[in-house]
Amino acid sequence: REMGRVGKVVMNMLKRFDSSAIMPNVYHIYYGYIAVHTAPVQLCTDNLRVGFKVAVSSGKYAHVASFNSIHTARNAFLSGQHLSTLLKEIDYYLQVMTQFRNKIPMPYLRAYRETISILIDKGHSTGSQNKTTGHNGNAATPNAVNAERCNETVYFNHILQSFWLGQSERCYHYSKKVLEFQFLGSHNRLMILFYAALNAFRGLNNKNGSGSKFTKAKTLFEEAMSALRPSLELSPLNFSNKVYLLEAEMLSLEKKHQEATSLYAAAITSACSAGYVHEHGLACELAGHHYKKIGEENTAFDFFQQSKRSYMRWGSQMKVASITRKIEDIQRK
Repeated sequence: REMGRVGKVVMNMLKRFDSSAIMPNVYHIYYGYIAVHTAPVQLCTDNLRVGFKVAVSSGKYAHVASFNSIHTARNAFLSGQHLSTLLKEIDYYLQVMTQFRNKIPMPYLRAYRETISILIDKGHSTGSQNKTTGHNGNAATPNAVNAERCNETVYFNHILQSFWLGQSERCYHYSKKVLEFQFLGSHNRLMILFYAALNAFRGLNNKNGSGSKFTKAKTLFEEAMSALRPSLELSPLNFSNKVYLLEAEMLSLEKKHQEATSLYAAAITSACSAGYVHEHGLACELAGHHYKKIGEENTAFDFFQQSKRSYMRWGSQMKVASITRKIEDIQRK
């Protein structure tokens, strides 16, 4: 909270004085690490884009532009920006960094590009091998100081990929691995705990026999909630839907159906209000599973339809196909 106050003072000073020389670096630090805890993620993303443009146009701050590009890719994805649009934006960043011969951001940007490509169509038409974007050369090998941060980004994307693909064991593996990192970014930690806890509930309820590995879901849920609740106080817009959705999943698991349905509704409403189209789709999808589990298949059908529409707006053909199969399964009965 105190860091946020200091950051706002600095940003106000930047506006008062001609500070274009330092603005890109301040933007990447403030909107990449600090404001993301308190301000709308979409706002942080927009300002990081400004920082990138100023750094590139100066012709002198390519290394600062690279940091802005990494944070932009991350926050744009987490805010639910349209996937195909974001894919093109990342390809542009890769082209620019190639022109500047700056290899630092390459592994980071490629990690997010791979995640986005998988979510669009599992990489069938959007993988890097199908694009000529000037970024197919070898990326710089991170030094000892930056190696963990690079691995953090790569593993974070493995978590995102496996979560959205429904690969419970893989998601659990990488979540456990990253949460042990010594210098794990604070916002990354929040998002990893959110996805890991949701994934643990999925593991407890799946039908392929692997659920026994997720019996510690309640412990993971409590760890996630202990981290997310203080963040909820700082930024209800960013975190309320996440807290509501985790609570709904726990109540559904405990068969407290009336309380669960209320919190699924709260998660859906708050995700919509925040503009998180992907998390709106996710909340509707999980609500659909809840209603299907308790035998209310007509209601489940309606929520799956809402989820499908949100995933279509997000641009995830992969998730649309997955939800369509669930809808067809109900229609066949």
